[in-house]
Amino acid sequence: MSAPPSRRPANRRPPNRAPNRRAEEQARLAAEQAAARRRERRILVVALVAFVVLLVGGGIGFQAWRTNRTPAAAPAAPLAAGAGATITNARPIVWGDPGAPVTLSLYEDFHCPHCAEFEEEFAGVLTAAQQSGRVRLELYPMAFIDEGSAAAANGMACAAEAGFGPSYFAGLFANHTLKWSDDQLIELARVSGAEATPAFTTCVTSKAHAGWVESINTAADQRGVTGTPTLFLDGKAVDMASLTPTGLETMIAEAAQQ
Repeated sequence: MSAPPSRRPANRRPPNRAPNRRAEEQARLAAEQAAARRRERRILVVALVAFVVLLVGGGIGFQAWRTNRTPAAAPAAPLAAGAGATITNARPIVWGDPGAPVTLSLYEDFHCPHCAEFEEEFAGVLTAAQQSGRVRLELYPMAFIDEGSAAAANGMACAAEAGFGPSYFAGLFANHTLKWSDDQLIELARVSGAEATPAFTTCVTSKAHAGWVESINTAADQRGVTGTPTLFLDGKAVDMASLTPTGLETMIAEAAQQ
């Protein structure tokens, strides 16, 4: 029996490693790109955090400045200073001719931004009406927003009692964003052209008229006042939403003729 034919060994090609190298290179590039994106996100997050910190810090700083700064003088006092007022519980501060044919009762809070807007828009009308002898103005300084409201209302009573109520009143609304510390209220007397006498200073720091301020809040509640500013003309509530300076002038003129 003959021996089986011998087989020649097959030629084996070396394994092709090119696809593996391409895959490895693609994986490396993908990893580098992912790492770059992570770095970019971290940089973006850090930048956003820094921006927010600066924004918040700037806002806090600005708010601190606008509430703690020294008060500035009002552009002009609405009325000349007069004799000191007598502060009586539940009774308003009164300006104008006692025998005027028209009585306006005004309820405001010295920290009320809408009251500051009202004063800016209507102060000229009210002042002219008082100076002409047509209006007797009853001022009820309410204090329902915060402690600064109560401090300012007390300071207003001290100023009225000392005889420089009108200029102090204008100054309170010209600086309505202040928190109204004792020092600010005392300084307001000086920038309003008055003297911060020891009696006035003590009145402010001791909250001498705190009971009167509370009694004004009670009187407002009893009259149905639920917000500020609120205005009554001869006992009738005025529609504040539609009121204009010209409209108020007309209302005063018509009421004075009755």
